Amino acid sequence: MEKNIRDGVAEQLLPRQIRLVQSLADFQMAYSAVEFMCELDEDRLVTRVERRRYRCFEDTAVIAYGRAFANANNLPMLSFKQINISPNPDERALHERLLERRNKVVAHSDADRQRISFTTECFSWENKQVMMPRLDFDDALAFFAEREALVAWFSTLISATRKRLFKQVQSMSEIRFVRDHTLTVSSNAEDG
Repeated sequence: MEKNIRDGVAEQLLPRQIRLVQSLADFQMAYSAVEFMCELDEDRLVTRVERRRYRCFEDTAVIAYGRAFANANNLPMLSFKQINISPNPDERALHERLLERRNKVVAHSDADRQRISFTTECFSWENKQVMMPRLDFDDALAFFAEREALVAWFSTLISATRKRLFKQVQSMSEIRFVRDHTLTVSSNAEDG
């Protein structure tokens, strides 16, 4: 059992309610990351280092989005039904692609999704033959062309999650729930 250090007792929320709150934060993170991608002009040439920076934003969006739809320790995954939305076919396809990207590329390096090139070249250097490795890997932006669709989809999810959360708290008494691993101690530590 966890106790909040500040007030001694942490009020309890159900895991599905915690998931709803955390999902809102995750969708907002994903939205912000895609907004950074939207700053990039598609006609501007960028260096590979810049492109990798934008890839970091894209990967952050994919990870944050995917968290809501994955089971976590003691938290169920979010469902569209829970936030009262029915994705249209385009939104559903985007959802599936985001989750597939998370599961096969961003969170894992599945062999069937790798795009790498590794070659060697032989050079003479100080009268020795030296094999030089050359590596190239995919750092492209998978969702760049769909960044506006992502913004719209994430906005829909944020709005629906906010509405659901607002509706839920109307039937509850005041809540002062805090879960902050930096402020909690296990009850076993108090016993010792």
